[in-house]
Amino acid sequence: MLRTGTPRTGTPRTSTSRATRALQAGGGERALIGRSRDIQRVREQVHHLAASRAPVLLEGEPGTGKSAVARALHFDGPRRERRFERVRCAQAPAPELAAELFGDGAEPGVLERADGGTVLLDGIDQAPPAVQLRVLHFLQERAVERGGTARPGHRAGVMRVPVDVRLIAASDRDLAAEVRDGRFRDDLFHRLAVTRVHLPPLRARREDLPLLVRELVRAANRARGRRVPGVTAGVLERFARHDWPGNVGELKAVLDEMVAGARGRKALDVESLPTGFLGAGEPNERLELAVGMTLAAAERRLVEATLQHTLGDKRRAAAMLGIGLRTLYRRLDEWGKG
Repeated sequence: MLRTGTPRTGTPRTSTSRATRALQAGGGERALIGRSRDIQRVREQVHHLAASRAPVLLEGEPGTGKSAVARALHFDGPRRERRFERVRCAQAPAPELAAELFGDGAEPGVLERADGGTVLLDGIDQAPPAVQLRVLHFLQERAVERGGTARPGHRAGVMRVPVDVRLIAASDRDLAAEVRDGRFRDDLFHRLAVTRVHLPPLRARREDLPLLVRELVRAANRARGRRVPGVTAGVLERFARHDWPGNVGELKAVLDEMVAGARGRKALDVESLPTGFLGAGEPNERLELAVGMTLAAAERRLVEATLQHTLGDKRRAAAMLGIGLRTLYRRLDEWGKG
């Protein structure tokens, strides 16, 4: 199937934000957890855009959490009681995708079934030109046309049905660049990109790794009936040096595998890392210490070199050093570098 739907529900209000509940209900996705400036910006955009009916274009690398953001926009807005549908545009030829979206003959498509709700067009950058054109017409007319019995005032064999649906489009590529290269319709791009939300890659917000790891380990524990307390500082250090080309999705897969293979209730250590994990090697940089140097001087040299290695990222440096962030700040204050 191309789509996944969320039926109409009547979830009562609680003190927990609906966006947070939506993320938790979305297959365990935790993509928006963190304190980094970039992810705080995304959360603020979700909060302000949820009440709108305007289209939203979500852009970001695979695994950055675009479907999680789409669910948050739906469940934190006035359409939360209606359907949320996700259509994967890259998984079907044009005729099948068009029928899935707009219907075929007497059968309604996703857009009609989601009337009053939200439809996520996932991978819109890979939608065939014919489907791009029909999506453009839908945005212009707020109605779908599908084959059917001729009625008065309608073209023979065509049924025109008004539909109130909010469209959210997600793209793994920069859609403006796709337009410049002639691979995507300029007019559709401008219709979809009323608001653009860019989801940052995980490598650009490494300071969020500790929180993400904690939540993903908890989710893996629940899914597998385990009680793994977390990961060691050594694992966090390896994670901090990995580029995460698959982003949060890759992190989740790695931690799922580690939790699945865990024995007992010990924290996951570097020996638990999957075979071939690219971040599992030892650092290449070396630090030379002179014989006779005091422990205090050696400690300061090591801390300063580690901060230089992490380009000033204190959370990552603390993880590499195996100390708490507060301890690192205390040392820097003592040395007048706080």
